[in-house]
Amino acid sequence: MELIRSSGRKLSTFSVNDVGFFEGAEKLLEMWFEYPSEVGGAGGLEGGASDLDLRVIQRSKWEELLDLVHCKILSTCSNDYMTAYLLSESSMFVSSNRFILKTCGTTTLLHAVKPLMTLVTDAFPGAVVMDIFYSHRNFQKPHLQSHPHHSFEEEASYLDKIFKDGAAYALGRLNGDTWYLYTMENVERPLSVPDQTLEILMTELDPRLMSLFSLEGFSSEEELTRRVGLQDLMPGAIVDAKIFDPCGYSLNAIVQGDTYFTVHVTPQVECSYVSFETNLEQSSYSALINRVIDIFQPGRCTLTLFASKSAKCGVSFTAFEDHVIEGYRCNDRQFSSFVMYNLTFAHYSKHEPHSPGGRPNGVLVNGTSS
Repeated sequence: MELIRSSGRKLSTFSVNDVGFFEGAEKLLEMWFEYPSEVGGAGGLEGGASDLDLRVIQRSKWEELLDLVHCKILSTCSNDYMTAYLLSESSMFVSSNRFILKTCGTTTLLHAVKPLMTLVTDAFPGAVVMDIFYSHRNFQKPHLQSHPHHSFEEEASYLDKIFKDGAAYALGRLNGDTWYLYTMENVERPLSVPDQTLEILMTELDPRLMSLFSLEGFSSEEELTRRVGLQDLMPGAIVDAKIFDPCGYSLNAIVQGDTYFTVHVTPQVECSYVSFETNLEQSSYSALINRVIDIFQPGRCTLTLFASKSAKCGVSFTAFEDHVIEGYRCNDRQFSSFVMYNLTFAHYSKHEPHSPGGRPNGVLVNGTSS
């Protein structure tokens, strides 16, 4: 890689023997709320009672919520539509009626679900959950997780006690890379605005590249973000980034309105992992996906695209259908249709020399193999 050659540095690679194992795969929670026409109270608010906006909830309340998850707020950035919180373990995004919490390591994210609902209804009496999405890829060492995160079955059972219409899914290969999802089956108040979320989850990364995401690699977060090309993914974004000691990297970026992207890097050779997530509206994600893959060049990657019925990209399967990542083979592609959303899961791996390429081994559409 040109960046590695041009850095002029001989950097240490990071091993779990030196810095310990870290579970990079994040637990991701997204919840949408609907407010009543009038609000009778203002408990925990920084603004007036008429402010129907999650962002007016006091920071101290968010800190109490995150204590249950075992992570801390490190810094924030914001615009008129969203506040992005960079956490000790990943990210939190708060906009008017959408809450996103993404946490890695052995955090206990699901411990925040019921307290979050209480926090919102205390602030806005009569507020209700419009929809919930909870997802993650399979953990490398699930036995290190705490209750209720030892298994997805345990997580789904935990959420079933909170939501009466929950539905749990597993996509991918049960003996390989698997992606789990929990959502609501019957949505009484469907979301009317266009909504889409793209995730790229990358493993088997070049140790030389990963060594740059450290205090040895660059003198500042700004230099690292610029040199590796993340600053150019969406020009003009408000960026908040952190290099961890001795290694690791997180980035939150607010692009425009409530559009965001976030990147998290776990550099250890034995458990290297990078995630990219955005809700950027696009008719095609091909160019963006290829730019991200070109930066990190993973050995394997999982892509998921959620799209509402009014999303700009249309049906998510179509957005991936003709998409080919140069130098990668599509192993699996699966499509799921929900009440108000559709979802496409795809898994790619780098071509081995002389290996056949292009077509996936199996494409599942509504559970039917083609």
